[in-house]
Amino acid sequence: NYLSAILLFETIFFSVGYNSLGRFEDRTPRALPLKLKNFRGNIDWNDMTKIVRACAEIAKERGLPVFGIQYYGECWSGLDAENTYNKYGPSRDCWNGVGKEGTNYVYKI
Repeated sequence: NYLSAILLFETIFFSVGYNSLGRFEDRTPRALPLKLKNFRGNIDWNDMTKIVRACAEIAKERGLPVFGIQYYGECWSGLDAENTYNKYGPSRDCWNGVGKEGTNYVYKI
């Protein structure tokens, strides 16, 4: 599947570096308005870093330096994500490096 192919390619050829910016609330309008990919059907609940790495790769391919994971497996970003990711303030509603519903766990490439 797509996620496995990305992770295999990334492992063999290169690794996208990223750092955590923190956990932030999300509302409407979304702080990160561009859904890059929904991985919710392919979550490895024992290793959530697979979702984060796959999202990092997609964000990098699209030239988007900031991305977030919401609802355990949704990859979000935006053209102005560096300035909007924290517009609703911090949140504690995250788990193992990903946001739960209504929360983005945000990273910068």
